Amino acid sequence: MDVSGASDLLGQILERTRLRGQLYCRTVARAPWGLRFPAAAAAILHLVTSGTCHLMHGREMLALGPGDVLLLPRGDGHAMADSPRSPKVPLAQWLAERGDGPTHVLGGRGVETRVLCGVFAFDEPGAHPVLRLLPARVHLRGGSEAARALSPTVSLLEREYERGERGASVVVSRLLDVLLVQVLRAWADAQSPGGAGWLGALGDRTLASALGWMHSEPARDWSVSELARRSGTSRATLARRFAAEVGMAPRAYLTRLRMQEAAAQLRESNDGLASIAARVGYDSEFAFNRAFRRAMGVPPGQYRRLARS
Repeated sequence: MDVSGASDLLGQILERTRLRGQLYCRTVARAPWGLRFPAAAAAILHLVTSGTCHLMHGREMLALGPGDVLLLPRGDGHAMADSPRSPKVPLAQWLAERGDGPTHVLGGRGVETRVLCGVFAFDEPGAHPVLRLLPARVHLRGGSEAARALSPTVSLLEREYERGERGASVVVSRLLDVLLVQVLRAWADAQSPGGAGWLGALGDRTLASALGWMHSEPARDWSVSELARRSGTSRATLARRFAAEVGMAPRAYLTRLRMQEAAAQLRESNDGLASIAARVGYDSEFAFNRAFRRAMGVPPGQYRRLARS
């Protein structure tokens, strides 16, 4: 196996789990203004392109400035405003009242702030293998090197959305996907060893190799010894480094990977449970049902019905 391809596991996982971005508004907000966002089964992204504002997230308040990038991976309810004291309009109300143009004006006639708001929807909000690694809030300050590296993508995103030309929705979605990967890289690079889970482990050639082998053949009964041999290290070293960096043992990671693959097949195919169970490494449909329910919270049959409803 070409282990250089293992480093693109992030891209493969984002594709397999159908994590897709959608920009739902480019807002010109003039003080006084405020928006209240309900909790959502999606990740929420805010990009402050000019001006300043405040984020109210739980009991915390955060000042945002030009170039700031904010990601709420769990879609927590929150509010944004020019001042914590300003009245806050529910998002649904404002979306219903706004016009059809690419830019939507909110608030009064005071100091202006411009914000791009996007959402990343996915099939399994409670168990997404990328977003579950992140803290409740990822904030890149506009003056930081990480945020500055994102500015060309943000500029393209803003221009494409404003023009609204043919195929703009596809281009905007893809640019948001690029932006998410850049945010994830910036966050992972800023973490201490072991702090970024398997995302950080992709920077370690040995661990990336082990992860790559498991992702290439999730149905295989991978032993730690076999993974270590193929990754050019000892069993003890791999087990120790894998647990420290990824946050779980290789076998536990393999089980989770199998359940994610099974979930994708349940969504996308009409194959029977026994067939899917065999493809993800289970000889017994009963054992597969039990493992799937433990990982996903519902039996596979019910998961399929819910995914297609």
